[in-house]
Formats: sequence, structure tokens, C-alpha cells
Amino acid sequence: MKDSFFCDSNILLYAFGSQDLKKKEIASKILLDKKCIISVQVINEVSNIMIKKLKFSNSQIENFIHSCYKRYRIVALDEIVFTKACNIRKNHNIFYYDSLIVSSAVNASCSILYSEDMHHNQKVELLTIKNPFKEEI
Repeated sequence: MKDSFFCDSNILLYAFGSQDLKKKEIASKILLDKKCIISVQVINEVSNIMIKKLKFSNSQIENFIHSCYKRYRIVALDEIVFTKACNIRKNHNIFYYDSLIVSSAVNASCSILYSEDMHHNQKVELLTIKNPFKEEI
């Protein structure tokens, strides 16, 4: 998908549960774009935080999951993503779960991965990791 971008879990969490209004606004703007892609891993991580830290109810989690499937293209974790993640982890010194996010973004042909937790402007293949809170988008 031309000009598609991928969002890490922390972008969704800022949009749904942050007290930091500036970060919430930036994250919300990113997530409203129809070119946004996420993965099953992102849904899983966000759901877990919503349950444990934000105290969302089961029905709120179900609504969140349904909303994700209606709004975003969702990338599944498969053998290709896992194998590429191993190579990314080894070649770019990225933590395992982060390498799965990067691999999912690369596999989805995204040009940008928005994440606060990785190295800003790091390139992996044709993907650039951007911390949207370091610069205006």
C-alpha cells in the first residue's frame, strides 16, 4: 500500500489512555489516517495494558478489538514475519518484540513505523522508524 505507515502499541496507548494532551493529540491524528496499519501483536499489547493498567472492562476491550478490525489493516504474525524478525534483531540490534513490530511493518510495505520506544530515524530496509513526539508530522 503506497504511503502506508505502521503504528506501534505506544501510539495507540497515548491516543486512548494518556494524560499528556499533546501526545494524545499527535497520536490521535496519526490513528485517524486511513493509511495506518497495525498488527495482531499491537492489538494484543494494547488490550493487555488496557486491562491491567487502565482497568478497561471486557466489553470495552471487545469494542476496542472490533474497532481496530473496522478501522485498520491488521497484519498477522506468520512464519515470514517471525523469520524476518530474527534477521532484523540480529542485524539491527533491536529487542525481540520490537523486531516483530518492525518485521510486520516491513512485511506490510510501510515506509514509516511510528514508535516512541525505538531509535528515531533508524532505517530497516525501506522502513524508517519515527518518534512522532520528537517532531511535528
